[in-house]
Amino acid sequence: MSPADASFRPAARLHDGRDYTPVFNRQQKAAGPHVVVLLRPRDAGKDRASAPIGRLGIMVSTKVSAKAVRRHQLKRWVREWFRLGLKETLAGYDVVVLFRADPAADAHRLLDEEITALARRALAAAPQGSGGRRDRRPQKRVP
Repeated sequence: MSPADASFRPAARLHDGRDYTPVFNRQQKAAGPHVVVLLRPRDAGKDRASAPIGRLGIMVSTKVSAKAVRRHQLKRWVREWFRLGLKETLAGYDVVVLFRADPAADAHRLLDEEITALARRALAAAPQGSGGRRDRRPQKRVP
């Protein structure tokens, strides 16, 4: 493996709300006991590179683990799983992994298996969601 393959470059990450919002608004979803996996195909027109890459976002709240060290450890595990295991399978998708519960500290292999199975289920699932945020302001009535 070359050193370029061993890194997790910024182009392979979801960075802010503009990246996460489209995935949350319309996604293919699969949920398990510890994580929820959300997928959304990327728009080919927005990509600058000819080969589509998969991008990954990971969310671990303080409700899952109060300790920042543990939250960062979970994120490192998922990035490593994505980089080594499913980067080619999920090429062309934006992927968000949401943690629901903290797995046992020695359950790295079980977490990998759970996320892999959920990613496959999410790929087979139909897209869900509204496609965008609704405007919740009341409409003015014209007499």
